[in-house]
Amino acid sequence: MKNQKGHFLLTMSIRVLGVGILLAYMGVPPASAEPEAYDFPSLQQSGNPVSLISPAMPTFDHLLSEDVKSQMIEQDQKRRNDAKRKSIAALFQRYNKNLNDESADKYALYIMQACQKFDQDPFVIAAMIVNESSAKYNALSRGGDYGLMQVRWSVHQKKIKKKYPHIAKAHDMFDPQYNVLVGTEIFSTYYATAKQDIRGALMYYSAGNERLADRVCAVLAQLEKAYLEHLKNG
Repeated sequence: MKNQKGHFLLTMSIRVLGVGILLAYMGVPPASAEPEAYDFPSLQQSGNPVSLISPAMPTFDHLLSEDVKSQMIEQDQKRRNDAKRKSIAALFQRYNKNLNDESADKYALYIMQACQKFDQDPFVIAAMIVNESSAKYNALSRGGDYGLMQVRWSVHQKKIKKKYPHIAKAHDMFDPQYNVLVGTEIFSTYYATAKQDIRGALMYYSAGNERLADRVCAVLAQLEKAYLEHLKNG
């Protein structure tokens, strides 16, 4: 039994030795016990730069119908207008502590409507109101300036009566909707005269009151910040 086992091992050794001699003769290097090292190719080894940024995701706007696109635009515009109204209403209540939520929202709505009609920035009109009257609809100055936007009846009554026959007397300027409508139109004419310069238009409206123009511009910055917050928070 031991002789058979020894004979087997001797035979296997001779075969392995023979294979090794054959491989050496053929020029094949012996296998290494150490695993081959493998590195990722260097970016500099390639002739062309390798981009590690994933390609942009494809858009599918071209697959949307015109009706769907229109609805999306309307929804976005509504969201922005709601944020503007909330910002303006909050501003009014900050300046007039006695103003309730309903009235503040109505004033903001009147501003949005008038500004759409006369192509003006609602934040400018809102900033004017808090500086002119502290958002008090019944404000009356010694010089005869009425309401939210302190419309000077003695100066503008002829044009007001001609264009708005239902606004017949100075007391009508205490109506918030009428006052905002007329005041915004007056400002829009000054805005055109000032060649679309807000500060210049404010100077015309306030008869050269630089401090008022400065305060309005400061409130504008506050409104923009509040608007962005409302947009962010929905």
